[in-house]
Amino acid sequence: MSASTAQLLFRALPGAWMLHREIDDARFGAGTFAGRATFTTHADGALRYDEHGELQLGAWRGPAWRRWIYALEGDALVIRYPGTNAALHTFRFSPELERGARHTHFCGADRYDASLKHEPDGALALSYVVNGPAKNYRLNTFLTRV
Repeated sequence: MSASTAQLLFRALPGAWMLHREIDDARFGAGTFAGRATFTTHADGALRYDEHGELQLGAWRGPAWRRWIYALEGDALVIRYPGTNAALHTFRFSPELERGARHTHFCGADRYDASLKHEPDGALALSYVVNGPAKNYRLNTFLTRV
C-alpha cells in the first residue's frame, strides 16, 4: 500500500524551514513576517511547530512567534492548539487539489478558510482568508527548507 499525500508530507516536515508570510489586513494594513520555523518530533509521534521572526504590520514592527501541534491522523494532517490539543484544521488531501487540501474553521462568527499545498519542490504554502465581524484579513505563508 502506498503512502498518502498527508503521510508523505508529515514525514517531510521535521527540521528547520525558512518562513515568509504576506499579510493583508483590512484594519491594520499590509504586512510581512519573516523568520524560521521548526518541526520537532514528540514522543507521541506528533510534531511541535514553532515559528520565530519579525512581524511588520502597518506601522508596527517587532518580534513575534507562534506554536501549533501537527498530527497525522489516518489520512489527514491535523493542526491542533498546544495545551488544549483542540483541532484547528483537518486537512484531507485530494487528487483534484493537486497535492493540496482545504479546511474551514469557525471561531465564533469569524470564518477561517485555509488551504495547504505541498509543492513539487518540497516547499509548503499555507493560505488563510479570514472574514467575520471581528476579523478581515488574508495570510499567505511560504515555508522552504533551510
